[in-house]
Amino acid sequence: MIERTVLEIAQQRFWAWQRKTARTPQNQLRETDRLLGAVEECRLREIKLIPTHIWRRIVQLLGQLDGRYTEQLGIDRSVERTADVLFEAQEALMLAARDQRRGRGNNVIQLFRR
Repeated sequence: MIERTVLEIAQQRFWAWQRKTARTPQNQLRETDRLLGAVEECRLREIKLIPTHIWRRIVQLLGQLDGRYTEQLGIDRSVERTADVLFEAQEALMLAARDQRRGRGNNVIQLFRR
C-alpha cells in the first residue's frame, strides 16, 4: 500500500515537472521575461557585453524558436542588440500563446441541452 502511494507521488511529481518544463509558448514567454530582466540589469550596471552564462540561455531559447532570431542575433553580445532581438521573439511568443489559448475553446463539450 505504501509502495503504491510512493510510486503515485513520484509519478505526479514527474508529470508536474514535465508540464513546468515543456516547450510551450507560455513557458518560453516566461523565460524571455527572465532573460530580458537580466539584460536590463546589465544595462543598469553599464555592462557592455552580455555575460556568458546569460548569453548561453538566450541563444538556447532563440534556437528553440525560429532560426531567424539566432541569425539576427549573430555573435553580437551587445546589450542593445540582444534586447531588440529578445523583444521581437517575445512578440512572436505572445501571439503564439494567444493562439494556443484560443484554440482550446473548440474542445468544449456541451453538457446541457439548450
